[in-house]
Amino acid sequence: MGKIDEIRDRIDKIDEKLLELFNRRADLAIKIGKEKSKRNESNHFHVPHREREIFERMKRLNTGPLPAHSIESIFREIFSATLALEKPLRIAYLGPETTFSHQAAIKAFGHSSVFEPASSIESIFSMVERGHVDYGIVPIENSTEGVVNLTLDCFVDSNLHISDEVLLGINLYLLSKTGNLDDIKEMYSHPQPFAQCRSWLNRHAGGIEQIPTSSTAVAAEMASKHKHAAAIAGKLAAEFYDLKIIAEKIEDRAQNTTRFLVIGKEPAKKAKRNKTSVMFSIQDEAGSLLKILQVFGRNEINLTKIQSRPLRNRSWEYLFFVDFEGHIDDPGIDKVIRTVSKRCMYFRVLGSYPWNG
Repeated sequence: MGKIDEIRDRIDKIDEKLLELFNRRADLAIKIGKEKSKRNESNHFHVPHREREIFERMKRLNTGPLPAHSIESIFREIFSATLALEKPLRIAYLGPETTFSHQAAIKAFGHSSVFEPASSIESIFSMVERGHVDYGIVPIENSTEGVVNLTLDCFVDSNLHISDEVLLGINLYLLSKTGNLDDIKEMYSHPQPFAQCRSWLNRHAGGIEQIPTSSTAVAAEMASKHKHAAAIAGKLAAEFYDLKIIAEKIEDRAQNTTRFLVIGKEPAKKAKRNKTSVMFSIQDEAGSLLKILQVFGRNEINLTKIQSRPLRNRSWEYLFFVDFEGHIDDPGIDKVIRTVSKRCMYFRVLGSYPWNG
């Protein structure tokens, strides 16, 4: 045991040094917050683009054995704990606890933030608009099932800005009280997980009734109350609701990822790499969309996504949601925005924000 004790002693000394450095770093961050308060720059000193720069710098400097995603997780918690010394950030998410939205919020802001569950995506927008929370986090698209139309609809009626994005890998589990598929007569989940597991369910549970719920967490709660019920949810829900795993990772595509947007009242500041999201509608006439897209093409702006959505209460008219590389303050981007907006019936910049692409 002598060698092990020696190594543990060395670890203890490193931990003591880390503790000292963490507190010194926190002191400096607090000083920055005080200086910003004197200048009336912000109500809190959360700076997403600065955090992104630190993440990227630490990843470049990292020589292992810790992987890059672990480095980001460690520094995310440092940022979260430091911010909490002044005033914890309040974050609205689509609740209840253990939903994928909750997990995405923790990934974006760390465990030291205060998380406020909302009953709907509309409620998240409202909570941010009214100042009940600092930020909201909303799903915008899934790699299997595509865009979340309700989120797009909410942007039409809101003046909030996109300040960041979060990508969350989604693994889905079939859960129940007994852990036995033969006991199951009904199954609960949000409509999207049902769709993301369609092939698996057809093969293994084709005769079981599927009952949609408002979230995977609600589904897990329902399954925890009935012996013959099951839920499709995340692994965290199994732990929270004391459920057993019948089958794991039942999503049809291994690379099942949901993209979430962080929404707030203030525009994000420019980072080293940025993505901009816009929304617009155009006249229903031949070639109108092509003419818009050609403006981006002629100016060598890389579109990363384009999505159409029927306008509410207007038959056969469409709203377009477009992501492209760059920041609204870039000279070339600004010129394109001014040109495109003149050709649209409705045009809105949703935000320019840090991009990992």
